[in-house]
Amino acid sequence: MSDEPSGPNQIYISRWSAVSPFGIGSAAFSEGLHDGRKTAAPPDPDDWQTVPDTNICLVPDFNIREVLGKSGTRVLGREAALAVTAVRELFHEAPEEAPISGGPNIAMVMGTTTGTPQGYMDFTKASLTGPKPHHVPAALAPNMVMNRAASASAIWHQLQGPNSTIAGGRAAALLALKYGQRLLTHRRAERVLCGGVEEYSNARSWLEYHRRGGGDVVLGEGCALLLLETGASLASGHRPALAEVLAVEFRVNTDDDLSGVLGACLHGALATAKATADDVWAVMPSGIAGPAGEEENRLLASLFDSAALSRASVSDLIGDTSAASAGFDVIGMLSAAARSPESVGRLGVVSSIDPDGSVACAILRLLDGVRQDQP
Repeated sequence: MSDEPSGPNQIYISRWSAVSPFGIGSAAFSEGLHDGRKTAAPPDPDDWQTVPDTNICLVPDFNIREVLGKSGTRVLGREAALAVTAVRELFHEAPEEAPISGGPNIAMVMGTTTGTPQGYMDFTKASLTGPKPHHVPAALAPNMVMNRAASASAIWHQLQGPNSTIAGGRAAALLALKYGQRLLTHRRAERVLCGGVEEYSNARSWLEYHRRGGGDVVLGEGCALLLLETGASLASGHRPALAEVLAVEFRVNTDDDLSGVLGACLHGALATAKATADDVWAVMPSGIAGPAGEEENRLLASLFDSAALSRASVSDLIGDTSAASAGFDVIGMLSAAARSPESVGRLGVVSSIDPDGSVACAILRLLDGVRQDQP
């Protein structure tokens, strides 16, 4: 397959950044992934006295006021701060000859599970324990709305284009990718920042614990962010294309037939991309724990070469990042491709499944720009 961009109206990924348990920024993520560095550690009892988790994967030293400064951060929640920091890193990491900044034609599409559960819990607790139900501190209100991360990022970085939040569980980042693709296709924006964000908190820890009925799953957190552009925008901004978005497909598993639904999703995506399994260089499974993850892995192994399934493993290193997981898989694949000349011109597949039944996949064509972008 060609390693050059297809045309001015195709949709491309031109940059990415991350705030992850490996650290802040793309270089920290790439180095941690390449080294296979595990980030799980027991929760600090001074910060997380009551959580049921044995090990967790946190963004290291993520003190909001130290990372973002004191101005405007007094009531900024952790999830929103992760997203704001990811946008900052993507802008700051752009080369001088191809700068990126906010403006009227740059959109934000952020994937989430439900926003921040801790924000909901804090607001509800204040209503139940206050003198009257409506005696809730006004400072708690912004962090309990679902679009807090996307809106805070837009305000902080002057992103004046469309601003959207997609609640989609583990498939949220791929839903955001598809939404961003549509914004560009219909000329609602010139560039789109899209991805997924998830925080670790007491509330999320207990909700996940009860949802899965106990057990020991390592939860992670972070924000994975992509910059989407058309070929025309790339040319005007003098930025190389890292990957072309060929297909993003979704299904819902309503009949307890994960293999059948995911198989149909993958075959549909390959047909849309006009490709076969032999064209695939890397496959990124969702990394979900339990029988569903095992069934997903068996299906992927039956469709794709074993080498494609072993290019990179993200969730094993940074934990279950839920709404950000598919986004981290995309940037994990791009990071691995940056170190592998043989990836250029071939395809990458990202698979995502959610306990609630959502099934998604994306197919990207890896381009020569991915080699130039190696942190």
